[in-house]
Amino acid sequence: MDRLARPLGRSPLFARGSFALVSLAKIPSRMPSCYFLAVCAGSSLDQQTNNASLFHLVEQVNVAPGHLPEPGRRLPLEVHCYFRLQPDEHGQEIELRSALLAPTGLETYTDPTSHRAASARLRTRHVGLSFPPDLGYYELRVDFRAAGGPWQRGPSSWPLAILEARPPRPQVTH
Repeated sequence: MDRLARPLGRSPLFARGSFALVSLAKIPSRMPSCYFLAVCAGSSLDQQTNNASLFHLVEQVNVAPGHLPEPGRRLPLEVHCYFRLQPDEHGQEIELRSALLAPTGLETYTDPTSHRAASARLRTRHVGLSFPPDLGYYELRVDFRAAGGPWQRGPSSWPLAILEARPPRPQVTH
């Protein structure tokens, strides 16, 4: 039987970091946990080190006055989601989608994409973020599920403001 060690707490009896064994059979199956979420204008992946570099992290998108794009149009941004998986999740098909949450409760989703992880980490990059129907302050979240299962939402989030920007007035400097 597989076992998992976990800390016992802050009891004076166990103050030096004693651990207890817990049967894995009692722990419910979990989905991947998102440990990193970001929105950027571009990225690159180093072929030798496999390290990713993100360029121009985006927390605000400015829209010209009177030129609000139609809902559902894509913002040309990249959404990077990095997940940590449990050993029993390797090889499992996982579907992901991005959700923009407005303070009003309105949610705007991207189309789901399928992924299959072969190791303990899964790094994803989605190009194109669905434009919400209104301007405002949003929170980007990631929903995931086992293929065909119910959607689950992780705690990771990224703030994204989509605002109407007025061009600055020219200033005379003499």
